[in-house]
Amino acid sequence: MYFIISFILLFLSYFEFYLNKKYLFRITITFIVGLLFFILLGCNTFSPDLDNYKIHFEDLDQDYIKLRVEPFILFLMETCKNLGLSFQGYQLVFSFLTFSLFLYSIFKYSPLPVFVLFNFFFIPFFPDITQIRFFLGFTIFLFSLQFFKKKKLVFYILIVLAFLCHLSIFMMLIFLILRNFKFFRRQVTCNIIIIVGTCLLGLTPKSIIDPLLVLVDPKLLLYAESEIVGTFAGTIALFLPFFIINNIVIYFHNKYSSVYYPLLEEKYVKNIPLFIDLIQFSNFMILFQYFIRDFSRITQNIHIIVIVYLSIIIYAFIKSKKRFSAKLIVIGVIFCNLSLFYIQFLMVNNFEYFEVINKTFTSNYFFDSIAELFNFENL
Repeated sequence: MYFIISFILLFLSYFEFYLNKKYLFRITITFIVGLLFFILLGCNTFSPDLDNYKIHFEDLDQDYIKLRVEPFILFLMETCKNLGLSFQGYQLVFSFLTFSLFLYSIFKYSPLPVFVLFNFFFIPFFPDITQIRFFLGFTIFLFSLQFFKKKKLVFYILIVLAFLCHLSIFMMLIFLILRNFKFFRRQVTCNIIIIVGTCLLGLTPKSIIDPLLVLVDPKLLLYAESEIVGTFAGTIALFLPFFIINNIVIYFHNKYSSVYYPLLEEKYVKNIPLFIDLIQFSNFMILFQYFIRDFSRITQNIHIIVIVYLSIIIYAFIKSKKRFSAKLIVIGVIFCNLSLFYIQFLMVNNFEYFEVINKTFTSNYFFDSIAELFNFENL
């Protein structure tokens, strides 16, 4: 199933590359891909965290659930229950809300939305449909970016709403503070801070870290076990490919923005400075991953913005009649994302985790119904 979906997305991306000027065509194929993603999440019957979400929904009235689940997710579940929906109905509502906002954002920000969604399918689609609370929170954050310049109040309301979906979105508040410092837009300075900071954290004795963690939140001690240095070394290894790609993108922006941005429509150019700031902030996430490795999901999801930016650059090359160069960038982006998929999910466990990934996509009652209708065996 995973390879079938990949082929469909590749097929649609190919036609989008040549027919990107046809607005109705872009809307149609984006809708088709969105419908596919909606089904993958909304009709899913297996994922590593699905049983936990079922328990949350079924035991919603229990106090321990209300303490564990974020307020907006709790509100969404309560609303669905009050409407008489089952857990499957809740999944469909959740999927519709998430992908409506996500697809709208991608279509608005990128001239090649299906290309972005194709690469998103490699990474971070799988962790996003298994960690759906965070995915909805990040999607609302992504949606909010369009209001950053002219509608600050709407932007901050949406940021609060995103935070109420998943607490880790509070890192975006740190981003909003950090981007105001002058050093933040100096690539070399930022890289020095990140590299030195990472080395210092890796060499810091656990006896010093533990009291600091207790001051912030005693629960953070769970993430600082005796083998934290070895764990952090592994985290760095998984982070390094993102760090390299991000730096290439930032370098290109700093060096060639004056060449290619005049070729683009204002609706794409106006978002680029904020996108670049987010990509830079993604590099700083390694410092926070020392304490909470799950912050890697922020790095993975900001990578969506990297793909959006690269799709804009590809579009600029197409407009400047440099199709061959555009094709090379397309191939390079796909290769990089396939490599990230391999490194993040396959390399560390000798492909064993791919069975879980494929099962997540294959376990779907909508696809099962289609298979039965046409008398197929296993797709």
